[in-house]
Amino acid sequence: MIHTLGFGLPRLGPNLEYKRLLEGFWSGLLSQEKLLAGLQELEGLRATAYREAVDLHPTGELSLYDPMLDLAVALGLYAVPAGELEAYYALARGKGALPLRKWFGTNYHYLVPRLPEKPRYEPQPGWFPYPVGRDADSGEGLPTLIGPYTLVRLAQNPPTSPTELQAHLEALGEAYAELLKGASGRPVLLQEPALILDGAQEDLPHLLRPYRLLGAQFPLVLLTYYLPLRPQVAEALAGLPLRGLGLVYEPGAPWPKVSSGTALVLGVIEGLSVWRTDLLRLRKDLGPLVEAGREVWLAPKAPLYHLPWKVAELLPPELAGRLAFAEERLRELALLKGLLRGEAPEEAQAWYTPPPTWDQSLPPPPPPRPPREVRRQAQKDLGLPPFPTTTIGSFPQTKELRSLRKRLRSGDLDQAAYRQEIQEAIRKNIRLQEELGLDVLVHGEPERSDMVEFFAERLERFYTTQKGFVLSYGSRIWRPPILFAPPRRREPLVLWETLYAQSLTHKPVKAILTGPITLAAWSYLPERVSFREAVLALAEALREEVREVAAHGIRVVQVDEPALLEKLPLRAEDHPGYLALVGEAFLRVVGDLEPGVQVHQHLCYSDYAALRPFLEAMDPDVVSLEGARQDGRFLEALSGLPLELGPGAFDVHSPLEAPVEEMLARLQTYLRHLPAERLWINPDCGLKTRKSEEALANLRNMVQAAQRLRELWSSSQGGPHADGT
Repeated sequence: MIHTLGFGLPRLGPNLEYKRLLEGFWSGLLSQEKLLAGLQELEGLRATAYREAVDLHPTGELSLYDPMLDLAVALGLYAVPAGELEAYYALARGKGALPLRKWFGTNYHYLVPRLPEKPRYEPQPGWFPYPVGRDADSGEGLPTLIGPYTLVRLAQNPPTSPTELQAHLEALGEAYAELLKGASGRPVLLQEPALILDGAQEDLPHLLRPYRLLGAQFPLVLLTYYLPLRPQVAEALAGLPLRGLGLVYEPGAPWPKVSSGTALVLGVIEGLSVWRTDLLRLRKDLGPLVEAGREVWLAPKAPLYHLPWKVAELLPPELAGRLAFAEERLRELALLKGLLRGEAPEEAQAWYTPPPTWDQSLPPPPPPRPPREVRRQAQKDLGLPPFPTTTIGSFPQTKELRSLRKRLRSGDLDQAAYRQEIQEAIRKNIRLQEELGLDVLVHGEPERSDMVEFFAERLERFYTTQKGFVLSYGSRIWRPPILFAPPRRREPLVLWETLYAQSLTHKPVKAILTGPITLAAWSYLPERVSFREAVLALAEALREEVREVAAHGIRVVQVDEPALLEKLPLRAEDHPGYLALVGEAFLRVVGDLEPGVQVHQHLCYSDYAALRPFLEAMDPDVVSLEGARQDGRFLEALSGLPLELGPGAFDVHSPLEAPVEEMLARLQTYLRHLPAERLWINPDCGLKTRKSEEALANLRNMVQAAQRLRELWSSSQGGPHADGT
């Protein structure tokens, strides 16, 4: 028996309906009633898309912001009565909002809940099925929840002992049973991607009992994705009373023996890549399993929200007929089911085209940069004060700037007129920063639609879609470009904007580039090309740009790598190879620079203990990183590193103004864990998503906090120093 299961269809909708609804509500243009009605309509649209393509799909899948936050509220971790959306959204974007982290090596961000100190949960069934999507598909969908093991593994304060883990899992088993009372006998999709992580094998004794209890009460489908399970984990789970066990297909690997009532839910269709699936190869591999009479549910290897909704534009010859987004992935499941049943082989045979050969040889990397003390001495003539202030790079993207790019693409504005408008925006940004009193300036990136898409547009062998949007968090979206051959620098990437900005000021201006790890991580890479091959090819393209920028006299270069830990392999045995790749890629980009050029790096939302070896391998001069949503003690993980650090002085993902005293207190907390000579002051990320008045208020307060800190520090040091500081 063969069925198809689709899940994770993008909640953005085919025309960004989700984004418009959330932002309309946040801006006050939509009432709560209209927001919920609009989301209900979107859920119905999504259910129709599932219904037309696959046999089985979830219900209650459309989150109000983030499924992990929904789960935390449903379990009573935060006091948010059903229907109180202002209180709900305060946890996502208000003062004291929950931290953001990357979800299993992807660019989707989840909000990180905190578990209760004692394993007591107060489930609120009113939050499941969530108010959004309730009964949108007449009860035919499968209720779904993120599972208890994934919750405890990804929490801010995961259990630290086997006894504590067991207590939390047992209490959560009871809470989940309460939440799922309304499942009405339908199979329940319990999503447990954390079962693929290191440590799951050791945690099995504490996991099996809650699963067994839930499986005895509900037709439980345990869904895992992204990577195959460890054999011992798969075998242990196969012995549970489950309606279905989810496994990522691995060619040649044996299938676990499950009971006759348990379906094998096989992740066989890509959910992280955009290249069409070789369905004929899958038919050959899966045929014996089906012929043996096993019940099989064909499914994606990852939730489909990592893909755009649909291929909805004309493609260049290199890509025509080769791409599959979320809607096409559902079609692939139906085609594969037909193949396995001996139906419609002609369409399936024409579906897939083998990729071209990736043909590129790379030069050797440059030698390591001079020792840190040599670089510090060479950079003293930058003339920076104690606690230098800067920003990460982007300034607010206004409607006018977005309109400029739209007019340029449509042909209503020629390149010369567009560049003149961009110059005017840069001039305003430089003037504003000088008026505020910032020390290291940026041009503000008015020309950049996105920190990856912009570079893809200036590199050969990338394709940037017009409609291929993907959700990152909340309502924040981006369009992942598609790399289809070895990249090459077609034109200067950041040179002319940086030089123009530097011509307007005597203060140093940073040249800001997106690094090769992030360019590769946030793009769709060629089929059958390794992440390493793509990263090193991109590093060489950036290396050419950095050399030219420095040759024109720019003294500060920043390489942004917000995806650095996102791409840290999920399993420890793969970490050494990734660490070596990161070090080599960074060296290829900046290794040719003279010691007097100050190399900055920007990172986002990281586990800083895990980050430490990467900073040691890359050895930048200054690192700016997120800290505004964290306790300042996170810097203890970086204690002893000789780096200069800029933890966030304020949270750019909140629209609220942070007062001077609040920022000053945060900076003083940082100084308890960081020597004064190594502290930089900056926001925790770019200002692109903020309104101009929000950014201005916080930057003004940040500079005042820096001035106050300098005064306090100078007094504690006995007055001015010999250099006048």
